[in-house]
Amino acid sequence: MQKIALSLSGTNDYLIRHGDRYVLIDTGYEEDWELFQRQLAQHQVRLAALSHILLTHHHDDHAGLLNRIVRENPAIRIVMSQHAPDLLAKGENDRTHGGGMINAQVARLWGLKQWYLSFRLGRWVQKNNNLKFPPYLGRENDILVTRETRLKDLGLELDGVLFDTPGHSIDSLSILFDDGDCFVGDAAANFLQFAGTRYCIIFISDLDEYYRSWEKILARGARHIFPAHGEPFPAVKLQDNLGKNRQEAMVLLTPGAR
Repeated sequence: MQKIALSLSGTNDYLIRHGDRYVLIDTGYEEDWELFQRQLAQHQVRLAALSHILLTHHHDDHAGLLNRIVRENPAIRIVMSQHAPDLLAKGENDRTHGGGMINAQVARLWGLKQWYLSFRLGRWVQKNNNLKFPPYLGRENDILVTRETRLKDLGLELDGVLFDTPGHSIDSLSILFDDGDCFVGDAAANFLQFAGTRYCIIFISDLDEYYRSWEKILARGARHIFPAHGEPFPAVKLQDNLGKNRQEAMVLLTPGAR
């Protein structure tokens, strides 16, 4: 099974080949359109060859290009959590279910996000500081996942399973292939280790639930983790770092925080 990483502005998307078609895991920011097209061309993949998008969750850096891709390829099917449609329709990262930064050092680094994105995109970026994206209104051919689901049950000739991994957001999903490769979106991450993230993403809505999702990933036999942020890493790193961040050390954000 061919797996291709697409490096966008701070987010990794992935292409998974099945037959002569491809599944896309996540889309990147709204501003990533030209970069996304260049990445597809680099791998000689036509937009029309994408059959499905497996959306790990609704955030701006994962769902920002949904509308543009659907306009260019109306036949594509979007697979998402049952919790995602209402969140996507709002066009803004959900901040109504609690949460905060892992620690104070990470919170201080949050302000560098805009500068980093501007550097990657080669122009000043203001909008992403709002954590907003073009609202996506569901279509009849979208597929809502309500329980653990085999990929073959979605019409994909791929050996793997899609399952809930909440904690970062209420609609977070992960994809585990039978070879042990697990694509987790933001259910884990591999960046800012020097700041004490310990393989957690920087924003978590429920830390206890986040670690329960790690336990679920490990229990299902994951061997290698492919995060949306940072390089892939061995799944044993999740086991080694379970519970290392503490709820009392988190810097909470208000609903309107940037």
